[in-house]
Amino acid sequence: MFFIFLISNLIIVPLCRYSYGKMWEYREGMVLGVHIPATCIHHPEVEELCEKYRRNWTLFHRINLAVGTLSCFLCFVDYIVFIIVWSLWLLEYACGLEYLIIVPHRRMYRLKVKKGWVDERSKKIVRIDTAVSAASEKMALDWKWHLPVLALTAATVFLVVEGERRFHVSWAEAWPIWLLYGTGVGLCLLFLGMHLAVVRRPNRVYSNHTEINLVANRLMKRSWTEGFVYASWLNGASWIWMAFWYFRCGPDLPGAVYGIYTALLILEAAALLFPLARSVRKRREVLEADTSACYIDDDEYWKKGWYNNPGDRHLLVQGRFNSMNMSMNYGRPAAKVITAVLAAVVVGIVIWTAVLLADFINVEVLFTQEENTFTFEAAGYDCSFDKEEIRSVTLLEDMPDENFTRTNGGSTEEYNVGHFRGKETGKCMMFLYRGYTPVLEIRLDDMTVFANSQQEETTLEWYEKLAEGAAEE
Repeated sequence: MFFIFLISNLIIVPLCRYSYGKMWEYREGMVLGVHIPATCIHHPEVEELCEKYRRNWTLFHRINLAVGTLSCFLCFVDYIVFIIVWSLWLLEYACGLEYLIIVPHRRMYRLKVKKGWVDERSKKIVRIDTAVSAASEKMALDWKWHLPVLALTAATVFLVVEGERRFHVSWAEAWPIWLLYGTGVGLCLLFLGMHLAVVRRPNRVYSNHTEINLVANRLMKRSWTEGFVYASWLNGASWIWMAFWYFRCGPDLPGAVYGIYTALLILEAAALLFPLARSVRKRREVLEADTSACYIDDDEYWKKGWYNNPGDRHLLVQGRFNSMNMSMNYGRPAAKVITAVLAAVVVGIVIWTAVLLADFINVEVLFTQEENTFTFEAAGYDCSFDKEEIRSVTLLEDMPDENFTRTNGGSTEEYNVGHFRGKETGKCMMFLYRGYTPVLEIRLDDMTVFANSQQEETTLEWYEKLAEGAAEE
């Protein structure tokens, strides 16, 4: 887990830094996402604003790379504390990114308006290149390349169902794998939808020369659609890999399976971003070599830091601050609805995670008996069984000498709680304080339960009650 989070941090921070970096340079008629005349780029106020942005941007990412990396070492101290600290760091990093991108952009826009650097003619021009429009369909990769991997990914439902049947997997153990299945199919559908949106997106006119416009638009549409297809296939491959091994091994998956799954996901991100980064560089070279480049001043629609144009029927447009991004048009009601839904989902996930982690902060194993029913509870997990289900109750001086895989639960240096699978024991649940003995082993019809207390006397009391119930049966 340490290496997964560490590698993620080492990828996320540099990627964001260089994806949105160098906005202080004058490119495509803009600086800090605002169109200004080339003659104004050396204005003292512009240079001061750009230099301040450059310093803050560099310092922000250096600090966050260090903090994000150091936070990963909390994994070895307390896993729950690590998750809380890392989540707070990620939230701070995301909010900081938005602040450092939007606030300088707004300041530059206000400076532009104040100085009167607005070309009213370019604001009203709608440029159309009919030759480029006629060739639009040939610029992008065919969307049908998504269909085979989408069908294969969706068909793995049969592997999951059969794996559950073969290994008698309960819903409590199965829901994480179904979540991964839904994510795999959902991402394939998302990439397909984004592919179609790019294909239907209107072409931009960058120059008075049709050849330049054809090259620039082909670069962007081809790279976007290629990235979506590559990412879709690697996403499908990663999930099909997991589904195959789930079919073979059930929830008790080898660590190497998760390692290869993670590697495929990293390749998926690289396959999506590499064509985009390459096309942005090539397009910039093409446009900078063109002496007749033309730019339309649409800053009025971006003045708040996001696109808001009720007159534009398109929901998705090319991002202003990173041409590898797509931005929503908040002049369309659908964009506001989608944002509200996504925000609600994120808040819901945060609350659910907080509640879940709260249960693991102070773990207490509880044992209760109501007539013929016994129940163990800890950290939101519980196991109830009748005395008729008990096959044997044993008092162990230590846990069985075998490997146990956590399929749904929590493990730290202090406890093991939740659903596990043993190489010999098979399906089991644990309600254990680590380092405390003795341990109760309760064999039921379909699983085994391991439990103990921090007080030896309490564990012995539980044993007597369970043994008495089993003897009566």
